[in-house]
Amino acid sequence: MPPLTLGQLRRLMPQVRQLTEIGASMGEAQIAVLVDIVTAALQRNYPETTPEKVENLLDLGNASAVLNAVLTGSGLKPGGVPAGEPPAPGIGPGANKPSLAAISETVITGEKFTASSLQPAGIAIP
Repeated sequence: MPPLTLGQLRRLMPQVRQLTEIGASMGEAQIAVLVDIVTAALQRNYPETTPEKVENLLDLGNASAVLNAVLTGSGLKPGGVPAGEPPAPGIGPGANKPSLAAISETVITGEKFTASSLQPAGIAIP
């Protein structure tokens, strides 16, 4: 799954913040936001991808993992800190909080985003 470019991420960040939970309780607006984010990511490698195609690929079983792949690949990670940077010390928002709620608090309003990525597969050495 390709990550979002900085331009896509900047443009879509208000929509990313609208997502509070991926699941059966999602409304039409949240589904539309999810589809927009995934469509933008896929269009980097597959420009012919349309929101309609993405709607027909995603379901409640894979939507959370796909969104997590896009967001973490784009540099967002649990902890609310861009990937590759250590968390800043201090008493500000997010300090001393569990990492599970970090994307929820920093990127997405609410505390119910629980997507996780699969562990990378080992590389076979001949």
